[in-house]
Amino acid sequence: MPRRASRKLAEVPVPGEPESVTEHLAEDDFVTSLKSELARTQKAAGENTGEDLTHRAELNKRLLQDLWEVHNQFEEVSVHLTIDPSQTLFATFVEYPTKWTFRDAFDFGAVKTIELADRAAGWVGFTLRFWYYRTPEGGNHLRGIFEWCEGESYHRYSGWMRMMSQAVLYDAPEDDAKISELHRILKDVVVNWYGAHLARTPEKFTTHLKEKYPKGASYAKESYR
Repeated sequence: MPRRASRKLAEVPVPGEPESVTEHLAEDDFVTSLKSELARTQKAAGENTGEDLTHRAELNKRLLQDLWEVHNQFEEVSVHLTIDPSQTLFATFVEYPTKWTFRDAFDFGAVKTIELADRAAGWVGFTLRFWYYRTPEGGNHLRGIFEWCEGESYHRYSGWMRMMSQAVLYDAPEDDAKISELHRILKDVVVNWYGAHLARTPEKFTTHLKEKYPKGASYAKESYR
């Protein structure tokens, strides 16, 4: 009886051996011209956003220095705050936490948000925040807010949510931002924040914020219970 022709088995790749690389089709005029246009667009974008961030860098240095001092004053009464960007990024410490210098390699002009957040029990969500934003007209503004938690509520589909409120402390064109004005506002907010911790209740502080400063955004935030 004649033998049947043996079927050729499909080659199974052996583990560890490199797989064959599929050869790409040759580029046509579309790909070449697209690459050229994208490169030109990237270059133009870089030229258009080449802003002088010297003023922003100086503002950020001052804010970070001031907020780190606030952090240290609160620590003396055992109230723990955290700063962002972290002190380990912008400072070199000779003696932690009071003796330090700015890191030369840190890009202060690139910082867009600075915040000091309360980590004491019962105070989570209380945050002092400054950030830069661009208006619809294309101008750069610096805004400062204080944010706090008004309480929690349970939602059927999203679970426990914290109800957040904000007071707008400062809002001005970046080029017009004045350290003296920022210091005046900071002193008012920090003294009342500090006093609220000593009194062990935030109610008087949040009432002060509501009465003295414009209302900012209100929103719900996941509680992470």
